[in-house]
Amino acid sequence: MKSAVSRVVVAVSVVAALGASAACSGSGDDAGKPTKPRADAGAAALEKTALTAGDVKGYEVEMPKPSAESKGSGAGTPSPAECAPLAAMLDSASGSGSGGPAKAKAHVDRILTPADGKGSTTTGVGLSRYAEADAKQTMTDLRTASKSKKCSRFHVGEQRYLGVRTLPAPEGKGDEAVSYKIAHRKGEFVTRESVTVVRSGSTIAVFDASNLYDPEGVQRDKEAAKDGMDGMGGVGTPTADEDPKVAPAIVDAQLGKL
Repeated sequence: MKSAVSRVVVAVSVVAALGASAACSGSGDDAGKPTKPRADAGAAALEKTALTAGDVKGYEVEMPKPSAESKGSGAGTPSPAECAPLAAMLDSASGSGSGGPAKAKAHVDRILTPADGKGSTTTGVGLSRYAEADAKQTMTDLRTASKSKKCSRFHVGEQRYLGVRTLPAPEGKGDEAVSYKIAHRKGEFVTRESVTVVRSGSTIAVFDASNLYDPEGVQRDKEAAKDGMDGMGGVGTPTADEDPKVAPAIVDAQLGKL
């Protein structure tokens, strides 16, 4: 009987950092002077551009809740250090409750899953707003890291990443885009992620599609098929060998709201 591959999806996304601080109202000598923007103003504005239910046909949209199991790339210093931008993008869509990348002025996130419950891929969408110069530098550093042979494998603390390579970036999206694939072990399974990062002005959108791959299960399925035992009542895993893909409809829907 053909064995079924256990596939778990990693809820990849980032939690909004909605810091609350009161705006200063003008009075006395300060009357007429421009007031400093509230710390939560940027996040509130960014929140209005995030995906909501009904924005992408065939997908459910949720705001993730951080948990003890949502750790992103884990604690530690990236090694080699030049691979840090790759880990930062994963953290930007990890649901770790970190509030987004260090230089981001505001951050929000969403998780999208197939509405029919049949798909094996979950897509995290994280939005971060920067000073425009920081946004441009972030993309430059990310592009360099994704192409570096030193970053084909790297680690952050005890979390080890492998199989890093560039993917074709979507054309004509935002001001610039970078795409890459990456994987890491999760127990006996392998978490596979396809990441597309798009800059639109001072906002960076991270789309992280992931699924969980069972190498041993796939091998058993192949052996069963070789022995003529497939189709004997097993559940089957016809897409077990397929990498997750960021759906163009998700990218288009999100960028259309920025």
